[in-house]
Amino acid sequence: MSRIALTAFSGWNDAGEAATGVLEHLLEIWPSRPAGAVDAEAFIDFQVNRPEIRTTEEGLRVLDWPDTELRILQPPQGPELVTVMGPEPSLHWKRFCDEVLEQLQVLDVSSVISLGALLADAPHSRPLPVSAGIEPGAAEKVDPVGQYEGPVGVPTILARRTTSAGLRTTSIWVQVPHYVAQNPSPKATLALLRAVQDSISAPIPMEELVEDAEAWERGVDDLARTDEDVADYVRRLERAQDAAELPEASGDAIAREFEKFLRRRDGE
Repeated sequence: MSRIALTAFSGWNDAGEAATGVLEHLLEIWPSRPAGAVDAEAFIDFQVNRPEIRTTEEGLRVLDWPDTELRILQPPQGPELVTVMGPEPSLHWKRFCDEVLEQLQVLDVSSVISLGALLADAPHSRPLPVSAGIEPGAAEKVDPVGQYEGPVGVPTILARRTTSAGLRTTSIWVQVPHYVAQNPSPKATLALLRAVQDSISAPIPMEELVEDAEAWERGVDDLARTDEDVADYVRRLERAQDAAELPEASGDAIAREFEKFLRRRDGE
């Protein structure tokens, strides 16, 4: 059975550490084993992402380099998963994506789930918006309405590369409230994880993350109560999102409601 890859990169594409938080959660709950790596030497600015030194349980001093690591996850059911996680490269993005793709192909990956998180005007007190979609091929036409145009990160470059190579690629992004983005956002991680659940058969334990998300939201509520400017800003965001989610009073919508009324009346 072919494998499914999940990719996440820290940095610009990882607001609230939500995308990498998904992979870290999966690596905590399911057994995994090393499957490969992309050496950081040619791609990472070590003044931006520095190597770290630590002491092991055996008392040894080791250096950890900011490589991109690939691991094989073994869920209790369904196909194995391949996690791809590391810092967003500083250099040579095309070559970096080619190296990742080569390793995915060796690992018999047939589909890719690309995770990302961006800062947005999303109120913390509402469900955080999640967008998910299949990456179109280079020759496919897409509806230009609502399509993002502007700077992109390595998740987008890699998703286009895997799609061109014939791997079914889904991109999933969550919006993170920009006014509380300096800390990890378990609510955003949870929103992404629930979207990932729709793509894999193994049930993902989320109870601990749900508790963390609820605690995070209560903490932001407390922060807002101590600052009237923040509280007023949050209320305006809430009103804007609530209004955007109201059903449109279009002619078609009115006609559908009238038809429902007639059916109910005829039934009575």
